[in-house]
Amino acid sequence: MLAVISDIHSNLEALRAVLREIGEASDIYCAGDIVGYGPNPNECCELMREHGVKCVQGNHDYVCANLDRVDSDDKGFSEEDRELCRRLFEQKNTAARAASRWTNSVLTEENKRFLRELPYEISQHGLNIVHGKPGTKAEMLNEYMLPGSIRQEAGEQIKGHILVVGHSHIPMRISRLVNPGSVGQPRDRNWRASFASMKDAWYRFSYISEEDMTFRIVSQLVQIRRIPYDVGITMKKIKEQPDIPDSLGDRLTVGL
Repeated sequence: MLAVISDIHSNLEALRAVLREIGEASDIYCAGDIVGYGPNPNECCELMREHGVKCVQGNHDYVCANLDRVDSDDKGFSEEDRELCRRLFEQKNTAARAASRWTNSVLTEENKRFLRELPYEISQHGLNIVHGKPGTKAEMLNEYMLPGSIRQEAGEQIKGHILVVGHSHIPMRISRLVNPGSVGQPRDRNWRASFASMKDAWYRFSYISEEDMTFRIVSQLVQIRRIPYDVGITMKKIKEQPDIPDSLGDRLTVGL
């Protein structure tokens, strides 16, 4: 089984619950945004590495790992990247900006490097994975694939069997596109953590020849799954941290 998660947003309780449910998947992929909003950014980064999750970079990962570099003399951070980070930060609402500043201040240098080194796109096992939508760096980080345009855009831009995106926090399975929903901050009025499982289908065409003509197909068996977790613990942690707005905890109970 392949598993795809997305938008953990520093919610350690939700991430632990989903990883327990996934169990011994052959591969786990993440469509970005490990950090942002929630109270446990370092622990979530470390848990992702511990479980060998293959992850692309999301807009919150990019901003939270680089915000302190925007006005620095860091020669490894280009003017183009400074402008992109500044623009992505300014596009956030007040609560998201506050959480991004706090996350940037508490992330360890090791975890900042981990987030900065994540690719913007992964193509493996018949999956093409980005956080936002295929295209430029800015599009891969911060553009939405929404229901009204998905069928046309997915048909034009899919490289593998399935295009996997995150960012909207809304689970979808439409044509050859999958959004696994959000582990740590669902926005479809369902508070339970969301992820997608993809079971392998093996087809054997023994009548073609005596040789083993077996083909692996992952595009047909996709399930969106919802997992309960102790949301009260995450809410309590947020309320105990004065630099994270309480609203980011309150919303978790209603899936908004």
